[in-house]
Amino acid sequence: MIEKPGSGGAYLATNIKDVASKAGVSIATVSHVLNGTRNTRPQTRQRVLAAIQELGYSQNQAARNLASGRSTLMGLVISDIRNPFFPEITAAFQDQALVHNMDALVFNTNYDSQRTLNSVKRLIGLQVPAMAILTSQIDPGVIDMLAEQQIAAVYLDLGRVDRHISNILLDYEHGIAEALEYLRNLGHEHIAYIGGPSALHSAQRRKKAFVETAVQLGIDPGRTFESDFTVKGGYFACAKMLKSQTPTAILAANDLTAIGVLHCAYDGSVRVPEDLSVVGFDDILIAEYTQPALTSVALPRTEIGKVAFQALWAMLGDPAVGGSEYRIGTSLVVRGSAVAPQHHKAAS
Repeated sequence: MIEKPGSGGAYLATNIKDVASKAGVSIATVSHVLNGTRNTRPQTRQRVLAAIQELGYSQNQAARNLASGRSTLMGLVISDIRNPFFPEITAAFQDQALVHNMDALVFNTNYDSQRTLNSVKRLIGLQVPAMAILTSQIDPGVIDMLAEQQIAAVYLDLGRVDRHISNILLDYEHGIAEALEYLRNLGHEHIAYIGGPSALHSAQRRKKAFVETAVQLGIDPGRTFESDFTVKGGYFACAKMLKSQTPTAILAANDLTAIGVLHCAYDGSVRVPEDLSVVGFDDILIAEYTQPALTSVALPRTEIGKVAFQALWAMLGDPAVGGSEYRIGTSLVVRGSAVAPQHHKAAS
């Protein structure tokens, strides 16, 4: 920034012309150094960077967008920034954006469809060419609105693919089935399930997978309880369950719920895994640091973030090609929170 003479310390914004003058180069050369659009001699590049640092110059992104006629911004809309499931997705998406000379604007909806709508409208107002909407709380009208404006969009578990629409399908069914089969193979017959809010499509799919797999394995499919995907919700759902049932294992719809179950069991003097086995879903970073370490179904969150960006980039590169569906698989990570039930050990 440049101090304005006689202004008592007021400052004028430095522009690219000031940088060029300071470095003794053309404005075009400064632009090439900033945007990496053409190789420059190392000495010239160093002079430009030194001038930028000395003058405190920063690019006006809005002006760049107006001048070029296209935005370098992309939108990322997620359900809950406080949920450890989302930071890795966000980081991977932002990393990909930077690699492609783009920037990512992140909006948090807190599972509120109205906030999702407001976030999308703000991104449209900023003229973003593409956005990833990784939340299941979305009004169908939003999808049509973005398609009509030819804004590329990728969704999470939407199940629809079209000209400007891509979809990332998470294989919840395989993950739930693998976890349930693992518990059954350990010898558990009395397995309960704590799911997420029934209004969420992802929660519906996980619960359906539990019920269908339980029937196939000869397990009572009626031991299901609804919660809200939080630690507190998992705690109270577990407390309610243990008052009326005595399962030997609990499968939780996400790791936060499972951590709530671990706390509830500890407060109730129920030993995990000796008296109660617990399995989570998502394999968030803290899952391996619980006591005992949590067995969980892993979803590759970094891959989700990368795929979300790449789906948008592909549609931007050739709008005529249209959207695609991307399937993300799961894998069971075995740790210390699930073992064979005591009666099974005694019988074997």
